[in-house]
Amino acid sequence: MAFVQGLIAAARGDRALAGRRFEEAAQGWGAVLSTSSRAAGEDYLAVLVDLGRPPVVGLVEPERELAAIDRERALLAASRPS
Repeated sequence: MAFVQGLIAAARGDRALAGRRFEEAAQGWGAVLSTSSRAAGEDYLAVLVDLGRPPVVGLVEPERELAAIDRERALLAASRPS
């Protein structure tokens, strides 16, 4: 959700908000990557307690999501006014 909010903010020209949302999204996907590499089930109960639903590991590709975020962050940085 934060990534989409960042895309909307960037389209509206709100670079500061876009940067914050892209950072939030990157942190979220980074957390998914770090927990998906742990032993199966190790953090499963914590996720259920935190979110009230099973994790989405396997349904999405965190590496691909992070790559998309990184591309948008690079575009944002490249479009800085001089």
